[in-house]
Amino acid sequence: MRAIKLFIACSLDGFIARKDDSVDWLFHDNNYGMSAFYNTIDTVLIGRKTYDLMVRLGLPYYKGKTNYVFSRTKAGVEGEGIHYVSSDIGEFVESLRQRKGKDIWLVGGSVLIDSLLKRNLINEIILAVHPVILGEGIPLFRGGVAKEQRSVQKNRDR
Repeated sequence: MRAIKLFIACSLDGFIARKDDSVDWLFHDNNYGMSAFYNTIDTVLIGRKTYDLMVRLGLPYYKGKTNYVFSRTKAGVEGEGIHYVSSDIGEFVESLRQRKGKDIWLVGGSVLIDSLLKRNLINEIILAVHPVILGEGIPLFRGGVAKEQRSVQKNRDR
């Protein structure tokens, strides 16, 4: 079975983007293992807001990979290599895992990550933590995971 792998950068305080979706704080001094990782996958999962940002940044798709963009309003195929998915996320991702191929990269964003975490569909999380404190922005992990983490911390403090 293919693995779903989240490979993503975040700030020291757990944000993946500023409130305005900008990622100008990301370091470009290293590829943080991305080149090697990129060769292990043939499919990418992208949330629609993340995809819109990619397009604005001039990266409309990951070349040589099958790109699935999850959207509540669009479906079908667009341009070169973009497949919109509006069906049940869990069922769709589970069916992808059953197909032959390389592993699957969960690109983001936080809504899609949260959805797959809640369904226990992420096999591996690879974080490139940049030593920058944003103070606010789009969190890598949404409320459900954060609440779990606080519970774990409280138990450690006892």
